[in-house]
Amino acid sequence: MPTPAAVHPAAASDVIHTRRGERLSLRFVTSEHAEALQAYVRGLSASSRHKRFLGALSELPRAVLDDFVALGRNDRYSLIATMDQDGVESIVAEARYALDRETGRVEFGLSVQDRWHGHGIGPALMAHLEGRALALGGVTLSGDALRTNDVMIALARKAGFTIQPHADDWTLVRFEKVLNGVSAETPSVGLRLVDRQPRITVPVIE
Repeated sequence: MPTPAAVHPAAASDVIHTRRGERLSLRFVTSEHAEALQAYVRGLSASSRHKRFLGALSELPRAVLDDFVALGRNDRYSLIATMDQDGVESIVAEARYALDRETGRVEFGLSVQDRWHGHGIGPALMAHLEGRALALGGVTLSGDALRTNDVMIALARKAGFTIQPHADDWTLVRFEKVLNGVSAETPSVGLRLVDRQPRITVPVIE
């Protein structure tokens, strides 16, 4: 069942769509979303949680949850994708991305609620994150996936990522894309402004 999200109406937002045109609002995750985000993670199937977090867990450990909702800490950001269903704003996907300022590498991870698999939300989020990485001045966009996660690997390959064995873990693969030009998906002004604040000082895969 979709997870209700406590979203402040004034929060900066952007929009992506499913293949059928359903509208999803993207918002930064902050401390007010902690309970809803945890409920979303608990609501994922065991298989989806394992693929997203590269291991077995039933919920986010407190330290990890705190890091997810600490907007901008160590140049890490989390997003939730919400949909209005019968008047209730519900989380149907999440993504997290992190900028390494020294290398220009932006790493990301994402998950989609099980009932919404196959609706194009994952590809739409990946395209949006590419735009966000460019807006941050990123040079490459990359992520890790279990080598058995055929769906994520296929999505990454279709989106133009190269797939390589992971240098440190034989159970994983790394996908990477060199960023250039302007992405078709550009974050809204409200979302970009958060990234342009002074450094406030987001692992991360479906």
